[in-house]
Amino acid sequence: MTVKEMRRGRNFINPLRDNALGTKVADPCILVIFGSTGDLTARKLLPALYNLAHDAQLPSHFACVGFARRDKNDDIFRQEAKEDINKFSRNNPVDENLYKNFGTQLYYHQSTFDDDEGYKSLDAKLKELDSRLGTKGNRIFYLSTQPSFFPTIIKKLKKN
Repeated sequence: MTVKEMRRGRNFINPLRDNALGTKVADPCILVIFGSTGDLTARKLLPALYNLAHDAQLPSHFACVGFARRDKNDDIFRQEAKEDINKFSRNNPVDENLYKNFGTQLYYHQSTFDDDEGYKSLDAKLKELDSRLGTKGNRIFYLSTQPSFFPTIIKKLKKN
């Protein structure tokens, strides 16, 4: 099968679907979004995560940690996420019953990208979430930042 045929949907096999068992759901994990207070997170990432939850595609043991420098806490991050989802999600308005659970999976971590202490405290937060949620150290790091920050973030993650 050619790439063109795959793009057109001919004989396309979704690797996340097991026809015998139905749709597979991702393994338990924690998604860390660097630059979580930016436009990409508000318009695309958080609505996409909510839509996955809406469609029962998120693992039951899941958390999303926003990492950014703005002065916020979990509650403010969750409220702003709800507002963004209401504006930009394909599934709106927000289903209040669904959001009660989804919102509890959102966390905020304040730090600058070049601060070692911020990464150390992030590590402690992730370990605590692992213990509580059973995510087994599975991490996804999403860099929703300017590319000029990529080297700094990657070096700090490796170091800390």
